Amino acid sequence: MELRQLRYFSKACELQNFSEAAKVLYISQSTLSQQIKQLEEELDVLLFDRIGKRVVTTEAGLAFLPYALKTIQEAESGRQVIKDLKGIEAGTLLIGVTHSMSRLLTTALQQFTKRYPKIMVKATFVTSEEAMSMLEADQIDMALSFKTEGLSNNFETHPLFYSRLCFMVHKSHPMADLSSITLKRLSRTPLVLPDIGFATRKKVDEMFRDNGLNPKVGVEMNDVHAIVQMLESGYWGTVLTQAAIQEEPDIVEIPIISSEQLISRGYLFWSQGTYRKKSALAFADILRKVAEIIIP
Repeated sequence: MELRQLRYFSKACELQNFSEAAKVLYISQSTLSQQIKQLEEELDVLLFDRIGKRVVTTEAGLAFLPYALKTIQEAESGRQVIKDLKGIEAGTLLIGVTHSMSRLLTTALQQFTKRYPKIMVKATFVTSEEAMSMLEADQIDMALSFKTEGLSNNFETHPLFYSRLCFMVHKSHPMADLSSITLKRLSRTPLVLPDIGFATRKKVDEMFRDNGLNPKVGVEMNDVHAIVQMLESGYWGTVLTQAAIQEEPDIVEIPIISSEQLISRGYLFWSQGTYRKKSALAFADILRKVAEIIIP
């Protein structure tokens, strides 16, 4: 049983198509088919049912898949351990981050890249749900996101900051002079909100639902900067964390009157039980220090 066979097997399981899996793996379909057939012969069991051009993972294949994925991950971790023995000189750091934490990320990256110029950093902006899915699938080394309810136990969390939810409008908005706003009045106000899948949106929906109110949501967006641009019309309002809107002098933050604390918590997320690169640990250390300085 070879590591490459396990990689071919896992990709074929993911795509349910030998041809597509071969393309992604940059090998010929005949090579992939041959290697999987050798794996099946060694295990003495069919891992896939071949149905024309389509393949379906068998019950045995589904039972074997978690062990194959674990072996692949352990091999990658072992490779990373060897790299780390040489020091933080090169390599790639993969980060999943929500848009609301972009300023924290970029400020930390400015320090990190000066200190470790040979490390390639790839940051992907996603929703909170997408970040957790990527982390669980080992597609990233860490995630920066607000914490949502009902989160899987597969993650280890480190708190970075707390940030209050506020009603936000452009200074030209008719309600910009308010000192505070009730939930009932807020529910009647045209809102542009983060898309479903963002932790902040879940918090906002929960806030209205718990108080028996339905917000007047006219636009949903998956980019905070686009939401800010929408506010410039003077018609729309939004509900975001204070951390999401910084260095925006034309945006007014209005406290929301509520019996509960409208606080969102920003976290650094790791996968449980996986090896952590030295570069990831170094970045996490910088991130925590930056959070103490720039988050209000």
